[in-house]
Amino acid sequence: MGSVLDVQNRVDAVRRAAYEAIQEADWEAAEGLLRRLIQLNPSAGVDVWDHLGFTLLMQGDYLGCLEVLKPFASHPQRSFWVQHKLGDAYRGLNQLDDAVRSYRLSLQEGSDSPLSFRNLLQVLDRQDPRLALGELKRWRQLAAGMPDAAWDGARQAALLVPGPALVQTLQSWGLADGDCRQRLLKAACYGMDIDQVCDLLREAAAQPAGLTAWEQALQERLKRLNLLPSSRSAATNGRGAASRPQPGGGG
Repeated sequence: MGSVLDVQNRVDAVRRAAYEAIQEADWEAAEGLLRRLIQLNPSAGVDVWDHLGFTLLMQGDYLGCLEVLKPFASHPQRSFWVQHKLGDAYRGLNQLDDAVRSYRLSLQEGSDSPLSFRNLLQVLDRQDPRLALGELKRWRQLAAGMPDAAWDGARQAALLVPGPALVQTLQSWGLADGDCRQRLLKAACYGMDIDQVCDLLREAAAQPAGLTAWEQALQERLKRLNLLPSSRSAATNGRGAASRPQPGGGG
């Protein structure tokens, strides 16, 4: 009886140490402790193997992660993180079709993490930006059934992919946040497209949260440089344009 308790105490101690190492991002130590935990308890649950796969991912050992997690891809006690991590491993190996399949399975298995949605869009964008945009539009059609995590993930992906299509689409749907608008505003400023800057700032001001601190600072700086019309001068210009006779008009 005492020996059984001793083994269980060692198992519990190693488990605690492993999870502390994970919290401290000491991946090599965490990997060693988890492997020791499996030696002490060969029937360790899928959560232990899941954590081991994570430590391997964080060390860039994508093949090792696949070897550890693939046997648990259909385990009845798995969480959606198993397929998500498999997607990350395939992505690290540039096996993009497999990565897409794993991320989709993770979502089908109930992932509520923005990371699953984000990573799926990123991998689709690497395959072809049109695939990522098509996926985003499909989510829009299913808007009522899509969790908030989908749009959080989409906004994150829009900031990370090379092209502007995702962030532009989110902005056109009124789903862009301040960080997304910042990317668009920077591009408009670099392109000296002041009309676009004005439109983006006006749309941001109309949002419930209003302008972000960054947008307010940009607006004030552009005003000081006389690059943004004041509301008063804009209104005056509008009245003047309305009162002038138009070419080809009668009278």
